Order: sequence, then C-alpha cells, then structure tokens
Amino acid sequence: MKIIWNKVTWFSQVVAIILFVAVFFVGLTVGKKLEREMILGERVTEARFVCGLGGGVSRIISADFYPRAVRLQLPGVSEIYLTQTISASGARYANADESFVFWNKGNTAFVEQNGTTTISDCVTK
Repeated sequence: MKIIWNKVTWFSQVVAIILFVAVFFVGLTVGKKLEREMILGERVTEARFVCGLGGGVSRIISADFYPRAVRLQLPGVSEIYLTQTISASGARYANADESFVFWNKGNTAFVEQNGTTTISDCVTK
C-alpha cells in the first residue's frame, strides 16, 4: 500500500500536531495547579517582602502560604517549597535537611542558609 501525500493529508497532520501540543501544555498547567492544591491545600495568603542588603540594594521575596508549607520566589532562584517546622515564636519553614530556612513573624522575615543569615531585614510591602 502506497501513501499518497496531498495537501489535505499534510494540513490535517499539522493541525493534529498543533492540537496535541496545545492540549499537552494546557493539561500540564492545569495538572500542576491541581497537584499543588492536592498536596499543599488551598493557599491561605500571600506576601511580598522587601529585604534590605545595605548600600541601598534590596531584594524582593514573594511568599505563598499554605496550611503547612510556603512557596518562596527569590530573585535568581526558581521557586522553593518549604514545610513548616517547629518554632518557639513566629513561623519557621525549612527543607528536609534544614540547610535552607525561612523565618516569618508578623510582617517581618529572614532567610538562613547552612546556619548563616543570608537575607535579612525583610518587611512586607
């Protein structure tokens, strides 16, 4: 059996490929959102922190708070998900080995990496 390629066949294949790619990316986007909601629960609140580094330079940290976790967006870093851990005062979020810790109390926050404060003087915007 010989396949005869004509304009209709070529056009239908291009349309099929475009539809497949579109459905794939829509599914991926919706799937990520649903997966996040199933694992983390619904977002409780969000905050933007402006953090001073001295010398007039500042960083902005975006935080989405969930019932037992936080999603952070730091400059130059992809998003980070941290689970809530025990703290005496305020909220403490850390990764599994606690090498990255985000502390939040009221409208202030700071970040520790490997026991050293790397981002400080953060206040909600």
